[in-house]
Amino acid sequence: MHKRKGFTLIELLVVIAIIALLMAILMPALKRAKDQAKDVVCQSNLRHWGIMFNMYSGDFDDKLMDMNEYNGNWMSHAWVTLMYPYYRTFDICMCPSAIYEWSKMVNYSHPLAAWDFRILEDDLIIEEFDTYYLVGNEYAYGSYGKNPWVSEPSTDSIGDDFYSYKNYFQTVLIKNASRTPLFGDCNYTGGFPHVHDEPVETWLHGPVDLTPPGEINRWNLDRHNLSVNLLFLDYSVRKVGLKQLWQLRWSKEDGWGNLDPVEWPEWMRNAKNY
Repeated sequence: MHKRKGFTLIELLVVIAIIALLMAILMPALKRAKDQAKDVVCQSNLRHWGIMFNMYSGDFDDKLMDMNEYNGNWMSHAWVTLMYPYYRTFDICMCPSAIYEWSKMVNYSHPLAAWDFRILEDDLIIEEFDTYYLVGNEYAYGSYGKNPWVSEPSTDSIGDDFYSYKNYFQTVLIKNASRTPLFGDCNYTGGFPHVHDEPVETWLHGPVDLTPPGEINRWNLDRHNLSVNLLFLDYSVRKVGLKQLWQLRWSKEDGWGNLDPVEWPEWMRNAKNY
């Protein structure tokens, strides 16, 4: 009677090598599938937002956010409060790729970070903050931001050079609405982008100030493989390459965009050219 032979060391090493090779082949494919799934969910969220913004504008004479009637101080935050009766849950404010939250970070500088005003719960809140951070008895959080140039501006902005009254789209009924971003992947609730803004120098960045490099960088995030998902004013949704952000019509001032910076920073060099 012969004893049954086991595997030799060489045979085991060959099997391990084959498994390692298969894993090396499959892992990139699995990552791509996972990224595509996140894209699908993100774009689905934005389509729902398109329905809600369409409902809102239908209720308010084809206008989005009349700042003369908004009691808060920050125009880029206004949608969070004014749209709340339509969305009712902050879950739909979240892109699945935004896996970090401000309240759990040492700083807010990451393209996959969601804005999260729950950080304020640990601080002394002055009463005016509650107007636009505390919504529906909950501190607001999310990873999308609205283009506030698509609003009916406050009359206080008449004569203001930066928030110039003439640069706002005061109605949703504009020509070539498919070139005007309304809402999408953003590291703050919004901002005032201009196509003459300079791209931020580092991949790892948080919300930036009005001063250079400028607030277009709140959307300039490596969140979907050097792209972001945006909802446009015709309520279409599509993925937009980071360099294409400078080709869009964010405000009336921007005309038709196409003001590419003289030089792209190193981290953006591999993004698609348009």
